[in-house]
Amino acid sequence: FLDAYDCTRRGSYPAVLRGLALAARSLPEPRPRQLLQHLCAQVQGGARPRLAQLLAVRSLFSGSPLVLNRLQGDHVRALSRVLFLTPHLPAVWLRRRLLSHVLEIQHLDRALLRLGLGQLSEEELRAACYLRGLNSTHLGQAECQAWLEQWLGLSCELQASEASLLAHSMVLLSLNYTQP
Repeated sequence: FLDAYDCTRRGSYPAVLRGLALAARSLPEPRPRQLLQHLCAQVQGGARPRLAQLLAVRSLFSGSPLVLNRLQGDHVRALSRVLFLTPHLPAVWLRRRLLSHVLEIQHLDRALLRLGLGQLSEEELRAACYLRGLNSTHLGQAECQAWLEQWLGLSCELQASEASLLAHSMVLLSLNYTQP
């Protein structure tokens, strides 16, 4: 079932990337716009973004057209499907639910960082990855741990106002990580 659910989730990844690339075009500053467009093109081309690349564009997700409250309705619906939230609600409610879920994951991430990844069983490690967007059913324990370390490095560095970047990172970090 995890593979079937992940297939549904992955079906919305192109819409999320298109929405992100479209929103990037409307950014007023040329340098940040180019960084984000380059990041989107890299991911669409099959590359995996590095943590430094994501952190370099973090400011764009807190006070621009990329903040959750300003995203277009279709973009919010696609992000909602990534988090397995029903997309059949008005965009205002979807934005609130999306923010709530992303912030909850961020709180879990901080607790997980304090606990330490070494304390997790293999099943808990896989579940933690899956919750954050990575289908871990076809990965080894070391791969899951490496991906989760990268995720925690991003999540625990971000502020609550940058929740939109965390939601988009569910796609950016997992899209090209595995191909089952």
